[in-house]
Amino acid sequence: MRPGSGEGRRTLPLLTTHVGGRSALTCRFKCGDACAHEAPNTTANAYFGDVVSDALSRRSVLRAGAVVTLAAAGTAAVTGGPTDAA
Repeated sequence: MRPGSGEGRRTLPLLTTHVGGRSALTCRFKCGDACAHEAPNTTANAYFGDVVSDALSRRSVLRAGAVVTLAAAGTAAVTGGPTDAA
């Protein structure tokens, strides 16, 4: 093969798009293009993410966080907050 003949030459994938905005070569070398294939779960069990999303919604998590924050602030107000040791 002569230089510049173009036969058997691989082009660089400079302008290709890939899922998630990563370079296609980055995905190939880091995870073997795992995101481009079907998930390997062949059992009848549900995925953990599906179970969690069924049990919790974003709104319920934010509400629980607000309740915990208010409870911590209330406890700090009743006990006088942090004390200086000096």
